[in-house]
Amino acid sequence: MDAADELLRLAFERAPAAEANQAISRIRDQEGDELSGATSYELVLPTGDVRSWLLEHMLPRLVNHLESRGAKLPHCGGVFLSVFSGDTLYFLRARDVVELLSRWSGLSMAELKQRYGPK
Repeated sequence: MDAADELLRLAFERAPAAEANQAISRIRDQEGDELSGATSYELVLPTGDVRSWLLEHMLPRLVNHLESRGAKLPHCGGVFLSVFSGDTLYFLRARDVVELLSRWSGLSMAELKQRYGPK
């Protein structure tokens, strides 16, 4: 199984990319709590070497974003990823993505925070 397939298997829901605004809004409400909606971290999955792109470019930014906004690893509460791939939008929980990328990188959650978290 390639990296894109392994990542997208984590999706808890999908929608046509053409309906992104409505779908993201719906998931934001569904995944949030009574006080506020969840936050969407959006990205377009590239073609080519997806695994390297995820580990080298997306992982550092994602960890920094999560830690900066208080969605601390490993739970990453209140954040989901909206991943565009082709004409489909996939929704993944941030904690599931971070867990997968931690495994791929060989870095523990503590190491991810130390290396990529806010300074």
